[in-house]
Amino acid sequence: MEKENAPSSKGKVVGKSEKQPIYKPTVVAYDQWAPTYDTDGNFLQFLDSIMMREMLPQLTGLLPPKAMIVDLGCGTGRTTLALLRLPNVRLVGLDNSRGMLDIATARCNQTLASLPKDGRVATLNFETWDMLDRANHVPEVAKNADAVVSTLVVEHIPLDVFFEACSSMLKRGGVLLLTNMHPDMGAETQAGFTDPASGEKVRPVSYVHTIKKTVEEAKKWSFEVIWGPKKRGVREDDLEKLGGRAKKWFGKKVWFGMILRLKKA
Repeated sequence: MEKENAPSSKGKVVGKSEKQPIYKPTVVAYDQWAPTYDTDGNFLQFLDSIMMREMLPQLTGLLPPKAMIVDLGCGTGRTTLALLRLPNVRLVGLDNSRGMLDIATARCNQTLASLPKDGRVATLNFETWDMLDRANHVPEVAKNADAVVSTLVVEHIPLDVFFEACSSMLKRGGVLLLTNMHPDMGAETQAGFTDPASGEKVRPVSYVHTIKKTVEEAKKWSFEVIWGPKKRGVREDDLEKLGGRAKKWFGKKVWFGMILRLKKA
């Protein structure tokens, strides 16, 4: 059962033998996480990438030729890499972590160099942008987008701030692909990592967003759901693919996703 939307910045009660997590501002935590983000066995990222194989064709079927897409909260470029093979698309990656963006830029430029010109995006730009700083307006390069893709990001953002940012980027009639940690999982844990150098458990500020509250807030900003919401748990056939950390979540819902459209009027 979904629980109500609530910030998660204090963590669970832990035993004396366990290290207490250290809570840091999101940008600070992700800068620190960047070097190990893609290699620390985060099964939710793996599952999200699996679900993108279903969602991205749904999204691209809604786009005009030579579309402009913003990967909002692109991180190290995990989803950006999947978008690089869309011909004639103008692609923009935004993130508030410079450390994450440096990795995304390097890995995406390397992949682009290996793709034929007729099998790759027309342009690729990365910019640092913090949507939590509401005085910091949307970068010009990200305005009038045909689509915004934002995967496993809204956990760290209040819903009103998130949908305001997306509505500011999109053209009327544009579409938003959104994925997030399921609230059943969010009630027990949150995004975070163990720093390999210090051994400290680091947690950014997170929020438990229910699907109901997410859809309700989206409607306030003139979005309508056109695909989903779809929920996903860890299934038996996932365990080998997702790695050891997925075992404790077997049979539980851990992910949800949806595609929304910004109404034309």
